Amino acid sequence: MKHSPIFIATHDAEEYVKLIESELGSELDITTATSKKGLKESYQGQPILLARPDYAAIVLECSPPIKWIQSTWAGVTPLIKSPYKNYQLAGVKGVFGEPMAEFVIGHVLAHELKIGWRKEIQTDRQWNMTSNGQLRGKTMGIMGTGSIGEAVADTARKLNIKVIGFNSSGENTGKFQSMYSTSSLENFLRACDYVVGILPDVPATTNLLDETTLSYLKETALLINVGRGNLIDEEALCAALNEEKFAAAVIDVFKKEPLAESSPLWTALNLSVTCHTAAVSLPASIAGLFIQNYQRYLAGDPLLNLVDFEKGY
Repeated sequence: MKHSPIFIATHDAEEYVKLIESELGSELDITTATSKKGLKESYQGQPILLARPDYAAIVLECSPPIKWIQSTWAGVTPLIKSPYKNYQLAGVKGVFGEPMAEFVIGHVLAHELKIGWRKEIQTDRQWNMTSNGQLRGKTMGIMGTGSIGEAVADTARKLNIKVIGFNSSGENTGKFQSMYSTSSLENFLRACDYVVGILPDVPATTNLLDETTLSYLKETALLINVGRGNLIDEEALCAALNEEKFAAAVIDVFKKEPLAESSPLWTALNLSVTCHTAAVSLPASIAGLFIQNYQRYLAGDPLLNLVDFEKGY
C-alpha cells in the first residue's frame, strides 16, 4: 500500500514519529514542527496533518492542500473558528474518559472527605471529629454526554452516585438516570450535588453558567469544569464563591490560558485552579488513533471520529 506524506505539528512531535514508525515502518515520509515559530515554512504541502489544533490553525491560514487533520486534543475550537474547512477533521475519542473520570471522582472525594480542611486543622493542631460527607445518595449532573461524559457517569454510578445528564437535545444515551436539555437547565442545576462541565466550546455553551444560572446551585454544591473555559462567566463565578452562594469549585479550563497572574480566580474563596491537567494528550494514547485512521485513509475507508464543523464537535 502506497504511503502518503505526513506533517506532524506538536511540541512532542518526535515522540509521535517514533510511535508511528514503530507500527508502520521507517520508510514513511514524515516532517515535523515542534513550535509555532516557522510553522508555515516547515509545512510543505503534505495532505495529512497530525497536530495540536492551535498549531493546525496556523497552517490553515495559507489554505493548504490538506485532506485530513487528526487532532491531538479532544477540543478543536481553533479549527472550528478557522474559516478554512476544505478537509476532514478527526477528533479524539475513547482516550480521555478514564483520566477525566479519575480527576472528577478524586476531587469529589476530596470535597466529601474535607481533605483540604483537615490539613488546615492539622497545621493548627486541632482535634476535630467533624464527620465526613459521603457519596451514596448524592446526585452528579454531567453537562456534556459524549464519550467522556459517559465514562465519568459509569465511574460515578459504581460509587452509588445518581447520575443525570445535560445536553442540547435532552436525548438520553442510556448512561444517565435522567436527561435535561437547555430548556430545563434550572431544574437540572437545582437537582445536583456535583455539577461537572464537559461541554464543547460552541456559541450555545458560552457563559451558560452565569450569575443567574449559578444561583440555581445548592449551597452545598461542588462545581467542576473540565470541558471548555467558555462555559463559565468567570466574574460571576468569583462573586458567587466569595459570597458563599455554593460550596466550592474546581476549575481546570479557562477562557484564556495560561490564567493571568492578576486574575481574581487565583484567590476566589473555595476555588481550586488545576491548570488544564485533568486529561493530558499523551502521544502513547493518541498515536494509535492516528495509525488506525491513517490505514483507513490509505484504504479509502471512512475516518473515525470525524468532527461536524457545524456542531463544533
